Amino acid sequence: MEPFDLRSIITEEFQNEIQNSFGYATGFGVVFTDTEGFPIGSGGNFCRFCNRINARKDGAELCSRSNQNAIRLALKQKKPSIYICHAGLVNIEIPLIYQGKCVAAITAGQVLCEEENAYTAVVFTSRHAVDNYFKLAKDEIASKINWLADPELAAFYKEIEVMSRQKIEASTTALSNLTNYIIQKLAYSKMQEELAQKSETILIAENQIKQAKLNALQQQV
Repeated sequence: MEPFDLRSIITEEFQNEIQNSFGYATGFGVVFTDTEGFPIGSGGNFCRFCNRINARKDGAELCSRSNQNAIRLALKQKKPSIYICHAGLVNIEIPLIYQGKCVAAITAGQVLCEEENAYTAVVFTSRHAVDNYFKLAKDEIASKINWLADPELAAFYKEIEVMSRQKIEASTTALSNLTNYIIQKLAYSKMQEELAQKSETILIAENQIKQAKLNALQQQV
């Protein structure tokens, strides 16, 4: 099966409109990603801290790994996941479902939560799971790369917006409902177009068969 192209059902202009309008309305950074967690396009309203990390190969790979983990978690729970990325920021992951399969996702967030440790209980079902996740995503990775040791990144970190848990969760629900509604609507429109094209093809074929039979009768006469 060929890889799914998100832009087969949405345009680049529409994608940018969603990213930018929602990003500036909520304060989130927003970007569409593929199922491997890599960005599709440049995203909207990214904070300078994340832009700087994503500009590095190792940083982009770590962001991708965080996104992949979050996509798997969201699909398992059948709802958007709110999680702490490898760099310590609150992010959300919203799978985009097309024809019953996850074909892409929206990664948003890049914020801090004013309630300390707010999402250990929201994202995970047990303390054991929390410990295992942070061992992978923070202890192991952060011990190799201390982003805040870079003076420029440390300065950018201070710019990151701090939000309440309530606002983060409300924005997550709004973005999830909006994007999946639009995806399903566009997918339905695309399906209708394909059915119309098939119906036209069938009609043309039927007319050709009728004409062929008519020609055959005329030749017999």
